Amino acid sequence: MVNRRLLRTKAFQSLYAFRQAERADYQLAFDQIADSFLPNLDLMIPKEQQMQKLDALRKLAEQRFEELFNLKSTNDDIPAEAKNAARYALESYKSYVKKDKATITDNMVAEVESVYDAYLKMLQLLLEITEIAVWDEQRRLVETDHRTSRLARNQVLMALKNLPMFTTGIIRSNAKWAEDDQNMLRKLFLEAILPDTTFQSYLRITKHTFEEDLALVQYLVKTFVLKHHIIADYFEEKDLNWNENKDVLKSLCVKTFKIEKVEDLVLQPLALNWDDDKHFFVDLFNNVLDNDESYEKLITDQTKNWEGDRLAMTDMLILKLGLAEMIHFTSIPVKVSINEYIELAKNYSTPKSGQFINGLLDVLSQKLQKEGIIRKSGRGLIDNK
Repeated sequence: MVNRRLLRTKAFQSLYAFRQAERADYQLAFDQIADSFLPNLDLMIPKEQQMQKLDALRKLAEQRFEELFNLKSTNDDIPAEAKNAARYALESYKSYVKKDKATITDNMVAEVESVYDAYLKMLQLLLEITEIAVWDEQRRLVETDHRTSRLARNQVLMALKNLPMFTTGIIRSNAKWAEDDQNMLRKLFLEAILPDTTFQSYLRITKHTFEEDLALVQYLVKTFVLKHHIIADYFEEKDLNWNENKDVLKSLCVKTFKIEKVEDLVLQPLALNWDDDKHFFVDLFNNVLDNDESYEKLITDQTKNWEGDRLAMTDMLILKLGLAEMIHFTSIPVKVSINEYIELAKNYSTPKSGQFINGLLDVLSQKLQKEGIIRKSGRGLIDNK
């Protein structure tokens, strides 16, 4: 299942993507200014003669833009063309950033929810294997011990196929395997599953108990659906965040078939309470952006011997996430938050970042608790009013 640790990672990745988008938008603003002062080739004046004045106007517009961007006092004694170009560029920049924020927010939620679609597709893979098993037997001209169609009578797989929620989910998410994937799936079956000794032993038995059917499905899931390189390569190609998502998929698939009787078969939820987790996830992301300047000041005030702009961007984002969580999520203990962001730093920042994040968040948490800015309340927590 999706847990808060994964969601913190996704929030960090989304913030990083947003900062990269901001940088691109900033450069686009300068490109827009440059486009405003291109020579007019329809004039009888040579391009070279136009450029001297246009370059001067462009530089004034760029200077004006930077002053407006940094909220500094502006020099009004410049030509109107430069003023207007700078103002339009700033308006465009703000519009681009607003759109990027909305897009990234939508995408980060959709990306987490797409994990569930991949889960359904993995389950559908079992049914695809069943159909290929029937096809394999039908294509044989000479009868052999490979009675692969017996897989189609597996009680657990039949129950999965007839599970209403599963059928609806496959249709909703369009998680069916495409026609183009069939050769890959047949290769998996013929070269890996069919020769497998456990699968061969299963095929030799005419009628199976529920326990035998369940054991085979669990074996297929663990050995082929979750581990075989053909399937891993397929999902890795489709999912840029496969390394984080694969553990969630493993958990969902394994738990699906931890049952004692066929009637127990149900789909696993994406999370125990996805509505609450989604709120935490989106709120954490937005909170960092909404309080960016105040968090940066808190951090730079504690790192006067280490200039803020020299901090790795990843460290700065992790520190801001830590502050957002400690200040605005009152039911999460401070130690839990600090430990989570230490782990995030170990995985996504520099080798020394874990220790740095630990020390700085610890100092900031003590300072902010004394000032009453961090106030924890709830079960097992002290309400420091």
